[in-house]
Amino acid sequence: MTTKRRKILYAASTASHLRRFHMPYIERLRAENDVFLMGTAGEGIDFPIDFAKSFFSLSNLRAIRKIRKLLKRERFDRVIVNTTLAAFLIRAAMIGMKRRPYVLNVVHGYLFSESDRGLKAKILLQCEKILRKKTDTIAVMNEEDLRIARAHRLCRGEVIFMRGMGIPQYTVPQTRDDSLYRTYAPADSDVLCVFVGELSARKNQAFLIRAIARLREEKLPVRLLLLGEGSAREALETQIREAGLEDSVFLAGNREPILPYLSLADVYVSASTIEGLPFNIMEAMACGLPIVMSDVKGQHDLKSADDEAILYPLADMDAFCAAVKEACGRARLGIGACAYPQLEQYRLPSVLEENLSILLRGENHENQA
Repeated sequence: MTTKRRKILYAASTASHLRRFHMPYIERLRAENDVFLMGTAGEGIDFPIDFAKSFFSLSNLRAIRKIRKLLKRERFDRVIVNTTLAAFLIRAAMIGMKRRPYVLNVVHGYLFSESDRGLKAKILLQCEKILRKKTDTIAVMNEEDLRIARAHRLCRGEVIFMRGMGIPQYTVPQTRDDSLYRTYAPADSDVLCVFVGELSARKNQAFLIRAIARLREEKLPVRLLLLGEGSAREALETQIREAGLEDSVFLAGNREPILPYLSLADVYVSASTIEGLPFNIMEAMACGLPIVMSDVKGQHDLKSADDEAILYPLADMDAFCAAVKEACGRARLGIGACAYPQLEQYRLPSVLEENLSILLRGENHENQA
């Protein structure tokens, strides 16, 4: 007997997010289903949507209308939403629809925490509450988000824990590129800190730059390489220039492949204010780097009792600087010298089949209001 192929919409706010984290799943799903991709325009995107960063911009209202028409026309059996913005707009487009597809919201990190009492956090939580009737299942990637989703009953059905989308089996460089290293750390005594991520307030590169200035005032020969692009670039460039750190802090933009650059680090640093389950930290672990990271959800989840990572209280400059100094003592051990045995449970082969079963959860669901 031939099984009916399901029609699945797989969505995220950017095409790059789908390419980087989801292609193994999309390829497997396509073996037995008709899978269509939605995101910003890019290679492989079937339904391009111009998602604006600001939730309530007029262009997002137009995007909601476009998505609503598309959902009515295409009559998908299942919609898998990823990233906060795409998840919000796609589910908002379903409000008032008489019949809608089954919706799985894969939460890569709520942009609010249990302790956040700010207005933005309250608005984002309220949006999730409003949209819970358009959400059949939620999959989360850290313990705090699991508590949030269950405590506030943010979906009609199950809230499921998943161990991220899976870090690939990288071939980690066994040696670093010394000529490339000297581009950013020319002196033998230099200590090179590296961070990979979108240039944004949430990733908090501004804190890292302030910390580098302080550490250099304290005569630690530390330099900082920031990889990534984002809306905060101009502000960070101004901060670097005004602090006189042009020869110590480098905005290198996006780099592919990333591992040769990541492997330059003597210490990997993160000042993120909030995370889901950060891929960049797992990549740093795969390279065996000493890690100094803010004690926030997602990053906290990746820390084990006996590994080489150091957690410090968010925005605590004294604690961060002390942690970097401590990590410098481990920095010359060489690539792969630091052990992160917990990383094995997050590798793609370990999570692939389990995650596929989550993506297909509720298989017998019938379209509903």
